[in-house]
Amino acid sequence: MKKIIKLSPYLFNKLKKFIVNALKKIRQSIRIQLLTTFILCAFLGLLAAKASIPFILNIKQTATIDYSQGMQQINLQAQRAADLAIDENSVETLQQMIESENVKLEMKQRALKVFVTDESGKVLYKTKQMEEQQINVHNKIRNVMDFATNHPLYVYEIPAIEHSAQEFIAFYPLIIEGENLYLFVSGIPEGMVIASSTEGLIPLFIAIAVFTFFFFYITKRKMNQIEELAKGVREIAKGDLSYRIKKKGMDEIALLTENVNHMAEAIMINIEKERRIEKQKNELITNVSHDLRTPLTSIMGYLRLLREGRYDNREQYEEYIKIAFSKSEQLKNLIDDLFEYTKLTNDNIILNQHKVCINELLDQLIEELVPQAEERNLEFEKNFLEERLYASLDSEKIVRVFDNLLMNAIKYSTSGREIKVSVKKQQNSLQICVSNYSEPFTNEELGNLFERFYKKDQSRTSVSEGSGLGLAIAKSIVELHAGEIRANYQEGILQFLILLPISTE
Repeated sequence: MKKIIKLSPYLFNKLKKFIVNALKKIRQSIRIQLLTTFILCAFLGLLAAKASIPFILNIKQTATIDYSQGMQQINLQAQRAADLAIDENSVETLQQMIESENVKLEMKQRALKVFVTDESGKVLYKTKQMEEQQINVHNKIRNVMDFATNHPLYVYEIPAIEHSAQEFIAFYPLIIEGENLYLFVSGIPEGMVIASSTEGLIPLFIAIAVFTFFFFYITKRKMNQIEELAKGVREIAKGDLSYRIKKKGMDEIALLTENVNHMAEAIMINIEKERRIEKQKNELITNVSHDLRTPLTSIMGYLRLLREGRYDNREQYEEYIKIAFSKSEQLKNLIDDLFEYTKLTNDNIILNQHKVCINELLDQLIEELVPQAEERNLEFEKNFLEERLYASLDSEKIVRVFDNLLMNAIKYSTSGREIKVSVKKQQNSLQICVSNYSEPFTNEELGNLFERFYKKDQSRTSVSEGSGLGLAIAKSIVELHAGEIRANYQEGILQFLILLPISTE
């Protein structure tokens, strides 16, 4: 009855975890995969070679008869009888052996020829099949030695087809009762049929063929991945950056595939970015040229009228000068804004930051702008905390931001309504909000508010002044302070939100 071995849940889980981790390691390393494949294919090759050996042996098998064991048996019987006779110092042992062989002869069994002679060659004791009474001892001994030399014991093999058995003679000298005697034991040794064969190099060729077949078959999938990777690299090199190589597995080839895809993606993004920058540069040049040319054309037109004297009276003369001066100021503001924006977008700009109280700063700016708001029938509504809130800022630049937002609220607010300004404290930042009632804004218009030279559709607003750089400059300044600015429009209210890091010092 077989004993069933059961694993405990702990050992089973450990074994399962080990197998899962081992398989994961194999999937992640192409070196281990190749090594495992090599070992597996080599094992299959050796197994196929071993399985083919019996079939090959049956084809190349030859039969031989080995007489060495029969010769050894005759020699051992003679040696045993000689040793007993010497030990007992008597020929009785030899006589018993001779009688035993005679009995075998009478029973028609295989019997040995045994005889004992003295130094002269006279036969003293013999079996019945021995007819000689006198032999030449020296010739007999020489024949025994020649046979032993030509047919070594234990190695003697005679092919069954080409040879037949020969008589084997064992010879031992004896000294019994002071007399020198010679023991000769001879007979036909029993042969053993042995089937032998040589398999040659055929199993080796089979092992190599099986190894090669399975190695190519198992590694075919990896080679397909490498070929697909090479194809993908060629396509990307031709300029098709949208081409993506299909990732398979978890090993180094899969990692290389992923990196090539990331490289193509990064190159495509960089090219798109360069194209966008080039487009923005062209748009910048176009917008600057247009915005500079418009006031400049007006200035030149009115100056030409003044130079040519094409005015009716002094009042018209003063009006032309006033318009030309106003357009000159507009041109100067545009150039200043453009210069300021270019400076702010420079990565090397350094802020002159110090601790500033936001409450007081906004309160001061609002008081300065009250007269302009009243001219448009507007009023400010402040919602400030009593707590003094500080931030580390470049006051000159942050004033530019708040002034721009407040002026925009005055210019674009619906007449007769209020402009709300609030300051709140959040976890690690200050939230400044400037909101006013305004004409409707679409999502696209809100998204473009902070773009350079963007101006709302003039057919939907009564204000056409402005360079279109104010909010772009404000965004750059806020981001230089590690802050954030955004615009929302809901239920007729346009709201600008600014988040600035709070000062803890």
